[in-house]
Amino acid sequence: MPLPAARIPLRISALLLPCLLLSLLAGCAIHEPALWPHDPPPNIPADQVLLVLPEEVVAELAQDEVRTSRQAALDAEVTWAGRRPLDSARLQRVREHTVVTGMSVQEVVWCFEAHPTSVRDQGPPGGHTLLWDPGGRAAGKRYWVRFDGWGRAHAAGQF
Repeated sequence: MPLPAARIPLRISALLLPCLLLSLLAGCAIHEPALWPHDPPPNIPADQVLLVLPEEVVAELAQDEVRTSRQAALDAEVTWAGRRPLDSARLQRVREHTVVTGMSVQEVVWCFEAHPTSVRDQGPPGGHTLLWDPGGRAAGKRYWVRFDGWGRAHAAGQF
């Protein structure tokens, strides 16, 4: 007994629908763009002032070994911090204890004249946050500097 004409398209569409759906999904996966796995660097201009440290905080935090290396770098005027020589403007910022965008970790440590009290790793795309917690008269003033995945300062503050 032949099937009625109205039921044939319904059965065909019920069989073809999953096949069409699977072929569409497979086709989308083939044409998916290959994205670069790393985020681009933040669009923050270099040498923007992030933090100016008061002298009493620097005096409270200062460590002899950092002061010695800082002074040697300032006296030499030709210093490699990271992979680039420090220019006179950057050296002046270090002398003034001013943290600016684009500074390396070494330059920020020289600004504070001390190694950080603690370090926190950031999630993707990476980077670290260095924290300084002075005691004594400057107690309660905690400072932080956040670095991007390339090791350059891009945010700082006090909490």
